[in-house]
Amino acid sequence: MDRIEAGQAYCALCGVAIRPDEDAFVTPGFLADDADPFWRFSDAPMHRACFLVWERRKTFVARFNAMAREQLVADDFSHPHMTSDGHLERRWAWPPGLGGDA
Repeated sequence: MDRIEAGQAYCALCGVAIRPDEDAFVTPGFLADDADPFWRFSDAPMHRACFLVWERRKTFVARFNAMAREQLVADDFSHPHMTSDGHLERRWAWPPGLGGDA
């Protein structure tokens, strides 16, 4: 978000500069392989409006959420979860036998 607030960000989807007062966000940096087709959208600023109409949005969100469930689990069994509109929230995944409401 610092890049957006500083007025130094360009949308990874449309290429237009993002003004600090616009509804925009930076996706989590979760891909290291630059050969991955989603790599350029990882740790990337985007207008939320562009993200919402992006034809690959559902696949991108599903990919992030699958990785987060497996690799980003905290000590309290929570992990980040991206909503369909790009917001991040915490979800809990309880290990087998411990119960929970997840």
